[in-house]
Amino acid sequence: MKTIKSAKIYQFPRFDRAGAISIDSSWNALNASKGSRQAHKTAAWKMILHWPIGLVWLLVGMLWPFLNWMGAMDVLFQWLRVLCYSNSPDVHATLQAGIHTACYLLLSAFVYLYRPSVF
Repeated sequence: MKTIKSAKIYQFPRFDRAGAISIDSSWNALNASKGSRQAHKTAAWKMILHWPIGLVWLLVGMLWPFLNWMGAMDVLFQWLRVLCYSNSPDVHATLQAGIHTACYLLLSAFVYLYRPSVF
């Protein structure tokens, strides 16, 4: 008959006897580790204010391939419109194309450079 070897059991976390952790579950120790109440309230408000921006970033990031393509086509169309209306003084196509280009670049920078802290 074969004998089955038992598995080795490792304790987690591994500490030597000199570096054992003592856990203090008193209320003072809990408050001392968290900091003051005002700092906790400020952190809570920051978290509440960062959530909507994080959700917008998440939605835009998920739809980014489609939005990127649509934005590039819109900017191309606006600059072609500038070429068509370049001789008429009553149409402000250059200003509109510049605004569309700036919005597209800002949206691209928002998706590529911003990293939300809530996720």
